Amino acid sequence: MLSIHAVILDLDGTMVDSEPLSRQAWDVFLQPYGYSLDEAVYAQMVGRRSDESARLLQSRYNLSLSVPEIIAAKNALWARIWQQGLPAMPGLAALTAELAQRGIPWAVATSSPRYYAEQVLARLQLQPGAIVGGDEVARGKPAPDGYLAAAARLGAAAQRCLAVEDSIPGCQAALNAGMTVAAIPNPFTPIASLPPVHHVCASLTGVIPLLGE
Repeated sequence: MLSIHAVILDLDGTMVDSEPLSRQAWDVFLQPYGYSLDEAVYAQMVGRRSDESARLLQSRYNLSLSVPEIIAAKNALWARIWQQGLPAMPGLAALTAELAQRGIPWAVATSSPRYYAEQVLARLQLQPGAIVGGDEVARGKPAPDGYLAAAARLGAAAQRCLAVEDSIPGCQAALNAGMTVAAIPNPFTPIASLPPVHHVCASLTGVIPLLGE
């Protein structure tokens, strides 16, 4: 493996255990329209920006609402949920402590909006070297835009970055950026469906040995 100069982490599902709660928010949003969110549909939403998820629901459930209306309604529900706190994923404290000890810069590249990422990271008392929100790039995952922007903000070559992801679109985005990719599959990400990542880890603790000596 190439020497790692920087680490770029996804946020939801990778750093915080938000996927079950996000699914709950989308499900509650759909209930007044007579629908319950199908797990197979939600699996297609994991790792993607809200506008892409909204378009998927609009089509799948024949919603008359516009994409901005869907996003606004879901975000209102989601804000009440996540502001009560999001559990950190196992190994997050150990990984960030190791990065600090080694002086390895790290960033967050998320499909979620920047303001949300900033608030979640503040609650976790974490200060990455850079944050790239899904609302700051032209294309969402699986396009590489977010990962390339994060590497650029760290001043690191993409080929020397280790990306840590939990979703299929996220893993593909990091691969498209030319990064070494470590996947930590979530319940909606069957290992067999992952793109050809370099490493599969059980938790963030398993990322530490990938940093090298």
